[in-house]
Amino acid sequence: MTRILIVDSNGPGLPALGPGFAAVLQKLSGSITCSLCAPYLGQALPDEVFDGVVFTGSAVAWCVDAPEGQALRDIWRQVTRWQVPIWGSCNGMQLAAFMLGGICAASPRGDEEGLAEAITLTDIGREHPMMQGRASQFRVPCVHRDEVQRLPNGAVLLAGNAHSPVQAFAYETADISFWGTQYHPEFSRADVATWLADRGKSLPDSEEQDGQGDLALATRTLELQNWLAHVTSRQRTTGAK
Repeated sequence: MTRILIVDSNGPGLPALGPGFAAVLQKLSGSITCSLCAPYLGQALPDEVFDGVVFTGSAVAWCVDAPEGQALRDIWRQVTRWQVPIWGSCNGMQLAAFMLGGICAASPRGDEEGLAEAITLTDIGREHPMMQGRASQFRVPCVHRDEVQRLPNGAVLLAGNAHSPVQAFAYETADISFWGTQYHPEFSRADVATWLADRGKSLPDSEEQDGQGDLALATRTLELQNWLAHVTSRQRTTGAK
């Protein structure tokens, strides 16, 4: 059994993201158990041992470097000591970039909402295990205001688009294994529509619907499938924890 901790990065008054993320992971693999932690709600880390950690997106009003983000940054410091693979979606990727020495801020091009269009793999991205199965150019659900504006030293850029040059990156050292995306492979089109509706916005028109093309579960979750394979590979290498 693979044990995953999901760090729900939403705050008070915002919809919980952890349960939905857990449901997607468990659709992808029947051998996963998930535990949840919500730092902005005052929840401490569970007293368990995990094989991987997920940091979800977030709708909080602050960037990951703001004083209000201290609780989430504290959790990052704790889980990186475990030396297990970490995944970050959207705010989770921004958190990793900042904590590893990069810079994050609001995108000068405004919000990117609905479907992130024309995400293009870099040369390294075409070969990286995180992006295996991806076409050279693709679209995926997204909702974000902030973005990574400078990668940390040692990070590998895997994909970008005209809105946000950093749409996916990886960072690997002897102590930290991080993969993340600015977009949301865990979100369906309906998830994005609900998220936007909660913020008084609507999803831009698109001919593509859930279960079709790039939005089919097997396609939009490719990075997560690859990450789970990475987690289980590490389990085989290091032994059960």
